[in-house]
Amino acid sequence: MEHDEDSEELRLRVLRALRYNGRESYSRIAAQLGTTRRQVTRFVAQAIERRELQITVSISPDLLGLERFAYLQLLVDGPIRPIREALVAMPETTFVADISGPYAIDAEIRVAADPHLRETVDAIRRLPGVRDVRMHLYESIDINLYSPLRTGRTEFAVDEIDRVIVQHLQQDGRATFRELGEAAGVSPSGARLRLERLTRHGAVKVVGIPVRGNRSEIPSLGVGVNAAGRLEDAVAHVRALEPEFLAITVGRYDLIATLSADSTEELLDLADRLRRHPEISGIDTWANLRIVKEQYGEGDRISASRSRPRVGDRAGSPPPSPPV
Repeated sequence: MEHDEDSEELRLRVLRALRYNGRESYSRIAAQLGTTRRQVTRFVAQAIERRELQITVSISPDLLGLERFAYLQLLVDGPIRPIREALVAMPETTFVADISGPYAIDAEIRVAADPHLRETVDAIRRLPGVRDVRMHLYESIDINLYSPLRTGRTEFAVDEIDRVIVQHLQQDGRATFRELGEAAGVSPSGARLRLERLTRHGAVKVVGIPVRGNRSEIPSLGVGVNAAGRLEDAVAHVRALEPEFLAITVGRYDLIATLSADSTEELLDLADRLRRHPEISGIDTWANLRIVKEQYGEGDRISASRSRPRVGDRAGSPPPSPPV
């Protein structure tokens, strides 16, 4: 029994390592965790086969022309399924989850210049069964484990070859450089240099995202935080808990965070540490009962344009190649 527990702990540590870098060397992970490359490979292959892990690429909001971000909590009447399906289908949503509490479902939206935000929220309000939408605007995002952060600028040009490489990585985040080169029509070394350049500039990030749909071995908790004193002190305290996500917000809360842990007990302990800290005046928590969408950008939407797409439009990308 103890051997099984040790093996399970090792498996979780392997998957955790890939959350930060989905292309991390299996040999390096094995060396860090004191196991074999074969064991690491087996754990990852099983997790992907069981749909517990998705290794994919996330795209910088800058490359997608996205400027404003908000977190929405929806009060609903009647069945939630049609609302859930509509939210998942919207390209503006990056995160959708069924949650506990009075608000049955939440979503993060990322949009282009105004009035794209208002139009998107209006479209969600008009969904049949949505009674109310509580919106929290992000002033800034401090941490997002699974996505590059917005900088408001990029310093290089993106062309069709980059686009194809990113699209291929979204299907297989650990595709070899030979496979990437064949897909994009360049040599393996050319594909490697392209990906290194995109990564170095914060344009993309290959990550291992836990698939938290019907079941999840990594429970997570949404937290709305109000600061008692200086906001910087509250941010520092939340950051010390190693959240998956942390944003400074405008609205009901000063901060919104996502906490995760390997067990419910550990997650409850993190929430208690927040509650008793002198820089925190209060918190609200909601369990992510089922995360149905966690996707940060699509390769075919990479654009150098700052033009605003229509709500729900996936195909508004101009031709590639201009500087981003």
